[in-house]
Amino acid sequence: MSLKPAFDASGSEETLLQPSPASPSLTETAYRRLEEAIVTLSLRPGAVLTEAQLIDMVGVGRTPVREALIRLAQQGLVEVLPRKGVAVAGINAIDIMAALDAREVLERLIAGDAARRASPRERIAIVEKARAMRQAATEGDATAYMRLDKELDAAVAAAARSPYATRAVEPLQALIRRAWYHFERQDDLVPAAGHHVAFAQALATADPAAAMAASDALMLHLRSGLLATIDRD
Repeated sequence: MSLKPAFDASGSEETLLQPSPASPSLTETAYRRLEEAIVTLSLRPGAVLTEAQLIDMVGVGRTPVREALIRLAQQGLVEVLPRKGVAVAGINAIDIMAALDAREVLERLIAGDAARRASPRERIAIVEKARAMRQAATEGDATAYMRLDKELDAAVAAAARSPYATRAVEPLQALIRRAWYHFERQDDLVPAAGHHVAFAQALATADPAAAMAASDALMLHLRSGLLATIDRD
């Protein structure tokens, strides 16, 4: 893949066709830190930053940051602006509803696959992650809750062993997390955590139908809450 045009620390344009390989751990670190900053609105929608600013913020080198930006651009979270830098994607209700439509279908597929294919250890880990989300929700710790939510999604994806579906759903999950922060859904932590626990427990029973039904219930809860907030705004 390519990210072009790219930019140097001063914001000047250059062509970057094939970035030099970076350590996967550094690239993943850059991606996770930037993705979290975008999702939690630490980097505000519409903000424009130079590559130098992003490198300084993330604390790793240019190549891992560039490779992270390729992934973020592919997911629609940032846009590269020639000679200017990187713009953080905006948030709008139409995109949110479209993302929910697609995510519901993909999550259902992934839930069924995970229920069929997860190992006993993976099932235990998924339930424990959901319970940790409930604990974070009870304590009102939204940051911990959202990190655990992402980790739960990753654990379910790994258990599903369905790489195409999980790659497709990842940017949709990020978009909905951003919407949660944007519409200040703090009051939904405990109810949403309950749905995550119910989903994890259904998946742990190795019953695909139960896991898919629990996934549908979780998606319906997310949709209803976001729709109510959007309508109110």
